[in-house]
Amino acid sequence: MTSGAVEDTHAPTETLRAEIARLDRRVAELEAERRRYAHGAGCLTLDEFLEPVRLSRRAWDLRRASGEPRHKVIKVVRPSAVTLPLSSPFRREPPRKPEDQQPEYLEQFDARTLFYDVFQHGDDVWLSGPPVSNLKAPLSNGAWRVDGADVTGDLVLRDWGRTQRSVIEGAGSGRELSFSLGNDRFSADIAPNESDLFAGQRTIITKSKDNDLVWIQDFLRYYHLVHGVTGIVFYDNNSTQYTPQDVADAIAEVDGITTAVVVDWPFPFGPQGGPNKIWDSDYCQYGLLEHGRFRYLSQAAGVISADIDELMLADDGRSVFEHAAESETGVVMFSGYWMAKATRTPMASDRQRRFTDYHHRSKGTTTVKWAALPGVVDELTTQWRVHSVAGSGTVKTDKIHHRHFAGVNSGWRYDRSEGVAQPDAHTYDARMSRVLDLVFGSSPEEVRGTW
Repeated sequence: MTSGAVEDTHAPTETLRAEIARLDRRVAELEAERRRYAHGAGCLTLDEFLEPVRLSRRAWDLRRASGEPRHKVIKVVRPSAVTLPLSSPFRREPPRKPEDQQPEYLEQFDARTLFYDVFQHGDDVWLSGPPVSNLKAPLSNGAWRVDGADVTGDLVLRDWGRTQRSVIEGAGSGRELSFSLGNDRFSADIAPNESDLFAGQRTIITKSKDNDLVWIQDFLRYYHLVHGVTGIVFYDNNSTQYTPQDVADAIAEVDGITTAVVVDWPFPFGPQGGPNKIWDSDYCQYGLLEHGRFRYLSQAAGVISADIDELMLADDGRSVFEHAAESETGVVMFSGYWMAKATRTPMASDRQRRFTDYHHRSKGTTTVKWAALPGVVDELTTQWRVHSVAGSGTVKTDKIHHRHFAGVNSGWRYDRSEGVAQPDAHTYDARMSRVLDLVFGSSPEEVRGTW
């Protein structure tokens, strides 16, 4: 099910067409300068490092100033999910031993979702969801139909990590799926594959719950200017502060983002690792990465996987997609730094926090993130996971790092109390601070590589 609207604009005048053509030539010149800086020999000075981002900001300002019309596709989608009713005797069995479970484990475990979504992919119908696990045998014994035709013999149920890649082979032109499980009958619309929406675009995939809409807009503005992102698949996981349509409306206001699908993703996030740090039951995020990859992003030029509080930055100022293109595997994986929830001076508790309020790293590194080129990475043998592209053979690079902003977060998982930066605990991040000034400042000319 989809909602929302396609935003279109009037055809440009002749004067505006000429201005757009002039602007496009200028953008091409700026991109050529960007490549020259990126491949220069030796260590870059701070000013040289900033130049690619400065040029991107100039091009962005020129394009906005020209009033160039943009066609935007922004919509909300609710997947064709299938969930076991409370009355059903069937449940997915937890993989974790009782002695390894935390007190809230069973309450948080997703025992009832059969499929997150049912959609077309090539000649087949894909069933995206948590692992089939112990439900494989009873599901296999059911009667499966597409548009009334028996397809039981074409059903392939298979688990893949903390997800499933189940398919009904050769049924991709169908419109409705129905099947039985015990005494219960289920049906679901077969959703279209919409990979063509993002074909050729640099994109980002993310999940979010109740993150401030301003943070979401800042996040997208950063990724557009620094990495050239124009499309996003955004999974709203049970937000209570606003609706998925509110998210879509906020994204529509971000200049440069031309394509967005906000997926209403109402499934349990799943339990964390517990006392013994066993990660085997957090199905939700793994499932949405699989879902996004095959329903929306298989034709994208590139994909970044990042949370709203994470900003990626290469040591040479280039986009992560350029690094991925130079990688043997079409993937780059890299660790990150914590950007401390520590400000230069105390901030009023009611003031809106932004990325630009935080300039200092705390000690240690944070989790691995990745970017990939879907056209290069093999779909059959790899999986997009939270902290890797499994099966790709990619070795982590030290030429890119992401910054994980403790202050741009609702604090659902860690204690992120705020303080003032301290000399013995924090290190000033000069390059990220200057990049943030360029992205969010009033003019790129105000930001130089000098102190």
